[in-house]
Amino acid sequence: MSNAPRPTRPPDAGRTARQFFVVQELLGTPELARFYTDLLVNSPTTVTAARDRQGFSKSTAYKYANTLSELGVAAELDEFENGSALWRADPVSGNWTDETTIELGPAFFAVYGATSGDDDLELFVDRHGKAALAPAVTATIEYLEGETTRRGVADDLGVPAVEAIAVTQAIERVLVVVKDHDPTLEDVTFDVNIHERALEEAPYRHADG
Repeated sequence: MSNAPRPTRPPDAGRTARQFFVVQELLGTPELARFYTDLLVNSPTTVTAARDRQGFSKSTAYKYANTLSELGVAAELDEFENGSALWRADPVSGNWTDETTIELGPAFFAVYGATSGDDDLELFVDRHGKAALAPAVTATIEYLEGETTRRGVADDLGVPAVEAIAVTQAIERVLVVVKDHDPTLEDVTFDVNIHERALEEAPYRHADG
């Protein structure tokens, strides 16, 4: 029998593995990411309310709620509203590494979820692929911080100015709603004001908004 020491597992291996699978699931189905985002920004809320806001069927909404519960990022509470159980979703983040490492948080999942309902985002992904959303979100954050212009975003992304304008406008409508629910953006301050009319077109809204 070998006396070689057994390999030890890093203390955070379980958490890292869970985050990996959560990220994979959220980035596999935009509708799931959209439902997760609605739960997150409106927690606590009911599945029925989230379903109505996002236009899902009853069976689809509960399927997504159960999936999020199994992933450990949402939970049914022992509280009720209008006879329906309240649910809470928690922010989740993970790293995507290629030539560089990008931290993906609720804002990115929200933008990806919005591709299932926003024509500009859907077209952007069709043209450039899902991975292109990450630099587009990062560039839009820099624009909202006042660090670049929309034309600068176009140069950074290597896309025509008209396309950069369309995708940043679509992304910023998501970011302003999700920002306060994304720990990865807690040190970020948006200096660019978003027109109220634009927010009315956002794919996510606070229930009291």
